[in-house]
Amino acid sequence: MRPGRVRSAHALSARARALRRAASVLGVVLACACARRLVAHSPSASATKLVLDEEPTRDYVVNAREVGTGVCGATTGTSTELDGAVVRWGSEHVVADATACCEACSDASGCNVWVWCSDADGCGGDRKFGECWLKKRTDAAKAMSAALVRRDRSRWTSGALFSEAEATEAAAEARLLETARAAVRDAKGNQRVYLDVAIDEEPAKRIEFVLYAEVSPLASENFRRMCALEPSAEYTWVGSKFYRILDRFIDQTGPQGITGSAVNPNGTFDDDKGGLQLKHDRPGLLSVANAGPNTNTGHFSIVMAPAPHLDGSYVIFGEVVSGLEHAWAINALATESGDPSPRVARITAAGVLETSS
Repeated sequence: MRPGRVRSAHALSARARALRRAASVLGVVLACACARRLVAHSPSASATKLVLDEEPTRDYVVNAREVGTGVCGATTGTSTELDGAVVRWGSEHVVADATACCEACSDASGCNVWVWCSDADGCGGDRKFGECWLKKRTDAAKAMSAALVRRDRSRWTSGALFSEAEATEAAAEARLLETARAAVRDAKGNQRVYLDVAIDEEPAKRIEFVLYAEVSPLASENFRRMCALEPSAEYTWVGSKFYRILDRFIDQTGPQGITGSAVNPNGTFDDDKGGLQLKHDRPGLLSVANAGPNTNTGHFSIVMAPAPHLDGSYVIFGEVVSGLEHAWAINALATESGDPSPRVARITAAGVLETSS
């Protein structure tokens, strides 16, 4: 099982709401609820109330923009999964709902992350509906902050417990990270391009990308040329299918019937050093596929989840800026076994939109 994700939010007492402090993180507002007595209102009749009779040492952080409350019972951590050291195995701990899982973590010594299987059909492998995994990690606040922004599209619902000080530190770090990402994304000279992708006979959907011309000049120029059918019409993805789709990992495709690259016809191009330094840390990033160092061509992946094992070996050269939901629709074609899906996602058009000034 993949380690769990961040936990669900809860309804605060009036006193707790008065003490809540909001912080803006990558466009997601996080709120900290700090109170002596926190009572959780469950959405289901089977859930019990969470009452802390002593001064709590941990507080709840939530996505206030979407939920607006901060104790067990809401749904901040839906479709998000966090790693952590296991405190209690979910295979031996099945509960009725996310609130009960949240409360179990609060009661368990050492637990600050919980993960509940919310999918009636199970959560992959032999993981069953209702499994509640209790976990511990040293950076629960930072992990939750990142997960809320990342939106893993997981089958798990999760949450995290941490202090107000940890939440404040996580918010500051997230703002610095977004500033660095924005500098790469909005750099002068970056190109904006698109691919239209049809799944089976459905109407094609558009995915738009910004290419990191400053950080990854070779990879981004190769991609731009292939969107523009340069140096000739054979250098294109139009008609290509996504031939390697791995669940919450990558959507991969490449040109048909040609070797080499648009920037080096009949040959490969070298790695961009700046692009090798970027991290595969969120869905929507563009990463060049290769057969080793400096062997890049027109094959690429849309990264659909953090993949740190790719860092330093594959050049990141852009990101999705519109239509990420369509990349997720492609990723949904992945099969449990890893065998090719009978359904096909095929590129029907490509083009260049604009260049940043």
